[in-house]
Amino acid sequence: MNVDMKTRSHWLMGYGLPRAMLKLLARRGDPFAQLLIDSSLLNNVYHLVEQIRQRGRISAVVSNGWVTADAQIVRDVLRDGRFRTVKPRDRAMFRVLQRMLAKTNPGVLTGLEPPSLLVVDPPEHARLRRLVSRAFTPRAIDGLRHRIQEIANTLLDDLNDNTDCDLVANYASRIPIEIIAEMLGIPRDETPYLYAFADRTTRLLTSTAPSWRDFQTATAALREFEDYLATHIERLRDHGADNSILSTVLQDSDLTDIEVRMFAGLLLGAGFITTAHAFGNAVVALVGHPDQLARLQAHPEGWPNAVEEALRYDSVFQIGFRVATETLQIDGHTVRKGSAVFLLIGGANRDPAIFERPDEFDTTRANARDHIGFGTGIHVCLGAPLARMELHIGLQALFERFPQLALAGEPTLNNSTLLHGIKHLPVNLGPARVITG
Repeated sequence: MNVDMKTRSHWLMGYGLPRAMLKLLARRGDPFAQLLIDSSLLNNVYHLVEQIRQRGRISAVVSNGWVTADAQIVRDVLRDGRFRTVKPRDRAMFRVLQRMLAKTNPGVLTGLEPPSLLVVDPPEHARLRRLVSRAFTPRAIDGLRHRIQEIANTLLDDLNDNTDCDLVANYASRIPIEIIAEMLGIPRDETPYLYAFADRTTRLLTSTAPSWRDFQTATAALREFEDYLATHIERLRDHGADNSILSTVLQDSDLTDIEVRMFAGLLLGAGFITTAHAFGNAVVALVGHPDQLARLQAHPEGWPNAVEEALRYDSVFQIGFRVATETLQIDGHTVRKGSAVFLLIGGANRDPAIFERPDEFDTTRANARDHIGFGTGIHVCLGAPLARMELHIGLQALFERFPQLALAGEPTLNNSTLLHGIKHLPVNLGPARVITG
């Protein structure tokens, strides 16, 4: 297989789903095949999901797989111990990627292989999560509230004299990066390096078919960051504890060095791109619904629920995956051992059986928090409370400072079916409101 064929193979084409067959099915109008294979249809995601939903609560796909956009089934599968996470060995395309990694950057750590919390299963998952969750107590997260507000205010001060800007680059992505740097105990003058690393590595997640150059850039960055983390961890140990979460993990847990580095890398990967994407999606939704934004500006106590509605309405994570470890029944269908189940998270968050008028953006929606944007079950996002706090503070501060903010061009979406988000968000800020007190 030549390099071009490798890099053009969608990494979702696992479980024996041949790309040629998917292309044929897509040309024939199969919505699931179109969803997986055609990144040009990103703006059409929810239309395709609804076509899949019309096939039933769960429906078969080629090569012994299943797909569902049913919120209850998605929730049940994520909580069911008879399903496990996806492993590199499960996917033909992933095996290609593993061989490429071994050849070009042997031993490089990624969040897609053990000991990453994303892919380990019980009992190992319980051990790792218990050890790192000590650093994510409500008290520890709440202690970041004032810092998030300070960072948001400082960034907005820097934008006061600007008329037009890219809101992702100048604001949305910088809040989580600043916070993650502090959580990792990284010196402030090294934060730009952290941002550069995150930008290079997330290209593999935010593109349906990353180029060979992007692959080389990302894996080189992963290797570089792993070396940096090893040095940084030794620095924390040698110079005594600070107040960072990484120091807490180092002091209070029995994690191995490789597990600590994986935790730190996962914190950056999961905490940066997903929060920045959620922020951009929320801004577009709010600007596109000025009545909702006006209500929030008049009743700011509604912001926490508005964040939940934004996470539901336009989910960052669009597709999850699980593999059956035994043959079982779902809604009258036999799901055999080893079968893959594609969980359409974004579709579940617009399930009309759960959410009334699901395609409407309503910041007062009573059950907005019932979304599955952060997952559920043992793999529920550990950083969900932090992401909620960053979005609440960052969005409220933005629209209080710039109440007339408007889009100044078409947002640039990621070229990815897995992660739905905005890479560039041109805005006209309008006049800044003077904040007193």
